[in-house]
Amino acid sequence: MNVIRLLRRATGAAVVVLVMGLATLLPAAGASAATGTGAAQLASANIGKSAGTCANNPTYNSLGGSQFEHSCAGGYSGGPEYWCADFAMWVWQNSGFYTGGLDAGAASFQTYGLNNGSQHTAADYRPQVGDAVEYGSTLDSAIHHVGIVTAVNADGSVTTANGDWGGTTGTGTMAGFAVTSSVVQITIPAGQTSVGSEPSTVDTADGYYIVGYTTPVTSGSGSTGANPYSPTQVCGSGYGVIDSHDLGSAVVYLLYDGTTGYNCVTTLAKTPSGAVAMNATLAVQGGSSATNPGNFTYYAGPVTAYAPNSCVQWGGSYAGSSWTSSWDHCGTGTPTPGPGSGNKYTAAQVCGSGYAVIDSHGLGNATVDLLYNASTGDNCVVTLAAEPSGPVAMNATLAVQGGSSASNPGNFTYYAGPVIEHAAATCVQWGGSYAGTSWTSGWSHCG
Repeated sequence: MNVIRLLRRATGAAVVVLVMGLATLLPAAGASAATGTGAAQLASANIGKSAGTCANNPTYNSLGGSQFEHSCAGGYSGGPEYWCADFAMWVWQNSGFYTGGLDAGAASFQTYGLNNGSQHTAADYRPQVGDAVEYGSTLDSAIHHVGIVTAVNADGSVTTANGDWGGTTGTGTMAGFAVTSSVVQITIPAGQTSVGSEPSTVDTADGYYIVGYTTPVTSGSGSTGANPYSPTQVCGSGYGVIDSHDLGSAVVYLLYDGTTGYNCVTTLAKTPSGAVAMNATLAVQGGSSATNPGNFTYYAGPVTAYAPNSCVQWGGSYAGSSWTSSWDHCGTGTPTPGPGSGNKYTAAQVCGSGYAVIDSHGLGNATVDLLYNASTGDNCVVTLAAEPSGPVAMNATLAVQGGSSASNPGNFTYYAGPVIEHAAATCVQWGGSYAGTSWTSGWSHCG
């Protein structure tokens, strides 16, 4: 895999736009059955499998599911997401191990290990089957990939199973990489398995090195963490929350897109810790209806229906607690503006048709967004104020490695930019500033 040349998929939960029809997750095996050998066998059974039925080469995982966790439905550039952590989490969960606090970011495995006393960073640690191995890059400080140890061999080498490996780079989108990758077996040579080593078999072009190993536990003392997804991320671009109902351990949200006239409902767990029976429901008075029942970790839905001038009945359930509204929101819902709750513009609107957000960085009261147009090979940077209230000094910057650069400093109310440069196969350095706070990336997103 060559993630630095595309999008860094492992530095946290990215902003997402999700597809419908989520796979029902299988419940985890009982904790008493959890063994590292079992996890290794499950991981090995999925060698060659793709992200799921969304992939260019559609496959079902070895347990019959249509994806690994949210591999087909967790990303923001069209659905599929970088799914190495999804795969590793799926393996542990379905082998009976505790997965509280894990998410789609590879770095969450390091946090899990620290929370539960099972993180190994000593150079003399000998990995065990079932362990997760985390990789960083010599080019930056992020954790970019996680795999599962499937064998510790007599010759000193270590065999691993790696989700989301070998995807097509240069697609310009997270989804483009995810639908072309698969679970790949990689053997780390003897003498290169210790923490700090740069294995000769693991993405040497990007300087991958072993950050640590994490042993799974059957019961956790670490935080399960908040839900990494928001209702607007689940429903997608253009939707704003217009109502919600608390179910105790989850919240049902009703959203509306004033441009398209569609409503959307999703039920989000507050502190996800594993697959739970939940649902999201939406009906249009005198018209269509939709539901999405199943066992999900993070959310049920999204379910959508066209209702610009009709009343809707919406609701959901979570772990036995359910609720359904009366007929309401009869075509008068007003979506909350984004980003934040005040800026009437989005990054895609500023940059123009064909651009999609591939990365962003918060500046406190503003956000710098990097966008890419796969049709033209152009990048675009814009800095958007979160709560515009008048002109503020801000800037947006973009430079192409070995090439041109652009910036747009000034006093603006809503945004600085757009600044656009052609970089179809070249690294870029992007950034911005707002009211004295500035940030610039390293060379990244290399085509």
